[in-house]
Amino acid sequence: MEFSFNGMEFVMQISFIGIILMGIAWFIISIFLCVWVYRDARQRYPPENPEPLLWLIVVLLTGILGLIIYLLVRPEISAEQFKA
Repeated sequence: MEFSFNGMEFVMQISFIGIILMGIAWFIISIFLCVWVYRDARQRYPPENPEPLLWLIVVLLTGILGLIIYLLVRPEISAEQFKA
């Protein structure tokens, strides 16, 4: 029985595992960002306004770029201040 160690094959396997783990981490971070944007938008827009759902879709489709756009254009006042 002969055992051979191919260093390049090992490096490729480790690289593949790293890429898979980075993809999973990116997916989890994207989900957290979408949830945060939706919750934040619900607090800032009146209840009958569909914008929180629209912002959720924008961030889901565009990722970090959508988050940056949301942070730049979101209203500074909350939904409670709309009622007054």
